Amino acid sequence: MNPDRIQQSHARPLSLLCMGDSITDGFLLPGGYRNTLCALLEQNGLAGRVRLIGPNCSGTGYSPFHAGFTGFAVEPIAEADSATGARDGILPLVPSVAARFPADVIFLMIGTNDILSRYDLPRFGERLRRLTDALLDAHAACKALCLATLPAIDGAVCPYVNPQCYPADAVDRAVADCNAQITALAAAYRAAGRPVRLADIHGALTKDDLQDGVHPSAAGYEKIGRFWFRLLTALPAFSAI
Repeated sequence: MNPDRIQQSHARPLSLLCMGDSITDGFLLPGGYRNTLCALLEQNGLAGRVRLIGPNCSGTGYSPFHAGFTGFAVEPIAEADSATGARDGILPLVPSVAARFPADVIFLMIGTNDILSRYDLPRFGERLRRLTDALLDAHAACKALCLATLPAIDGAVCPYVNPQCYPADAVDRAVADCNAQITALAAAYRAAGRPVRLADIHGALTKDDLQDGVHPSAAGYEKIGRFWFRLLTALPAFSAI
């Protein structure tokens, strides 16, 4: 499918850009939470009011497009600086994605791979601020950027970390610290009058909702989809269309 051609055939509903890493992509379950989000919009007669946009396409939803990139961190990470190998970053993609897919609403959930890489986590919030600023600058018509906290990581079973070098309790502390930085960042944007709100995905899941210690199970993805549906339909930007 050609997302540019197909998405242009829609009427002018609200354009929703789901951006992030493998959890947005739908690793282990193509479409991930977006399947549930689309199904709920359809079931409630709202599919005509929202189109998902982005350069990638996967899943069973009526609008299967997205900007989820498996393995990506907030910014590129060199192999020498990462506990899990070099990683690409979301930030360099912003100009090209925004030029092709201008968004009214952005769901942004990114940072799990920064934690797995154990990359400069005290300055995670600074990197996320640069990414958020870039998205807001590039999407001039954006009415809401929803900044998600990160789901738990179960370091005891996660195959992507070495428990001898990165014990489960250290992983838990890293998740908590990064989520504190996300929460503080969202509050700072709100205080400055920017269209950013916190989306507490972390509070919607437990470790029991994970399939491999990192990626949600089918039930976990469904919980995320239901969370995003409730948030989306409560936004003033949604009520205005």
